[in-house]
Amino acid sequence: MSIRVSRLIFAFTVVVAVVTVLWHVQSGRVLNDRLSYLADTAEFDLADPGQSYSYNLELMARVISAEAKGEPYIGQVAVAAVILNRLNHPHFPKTIPGVIFEPDAFTAVTTGHVWFPPVSSSYRAAQDALAGWDPSGGAVYYYNPAKATNWWVATRSYIIQIGRHIFLR
Repeated sequence: MSIRVSRLIFAFTVVVAVVTVLWHVQSGRVLNDRLSYLADTAEFDLADPGQSYSYNLELMARVISAEAKGEPYIGQVAVAAVILNRLNHPHFPKTIPGVIFEPDAFTAVTTGHVWFPPVSSSYRAAQDALAGWDPSGGAVYYYNPAKATNWWVATRSYIIQIGRHIFLR
C-alpha cells in the first residue's frame, strides 16, 4: 500500500472519529447532569466562541484517559493541569482544543488513542483541574521516562514526579 493511500485512510479515520465524538458531545450522551451545574457556575468559559464547557471537558477527559490511564488520580489531575498551564504560556495556543490538537503535543492525539472512550476518573480529574487544582506545580510539559527518549527533556527544568510521569517547566 502506498504512503499516499495510507495517509488518506488515516485522514478519513480521523474525520470519522471527530464527527462521532462531536455528535455524542452535542447530543449530551457523553456527560452526566452534573456538567450543566458546573457550566452554569463556572466563572469563565475556556472554549472558543461556539464551543462549550462540556466540549472542553470532554476533550480534556479524553487526553487524560489516554495519557494517564493507570496513573494515580493526582497524576491524572496533573496532566489536566498541564493542558491549562499551557493556556497561560506565551508559546502555546490560547484555547483548550488548540493546546490539545497542537501537532505532536500529546502522544495520544498523534496515535489516535484520544478517541477511545475515557475512564470516569478522567472527567473528575479535568473538573478538579478546571476548578484550580494544579499538583504539577505549574508544569507545561510531562513525560514518562520509560517511554519517551526525546533529547528536549534535558533542556527543561524538573518540577516533580507523580506516578510514572515527570513534570517539567
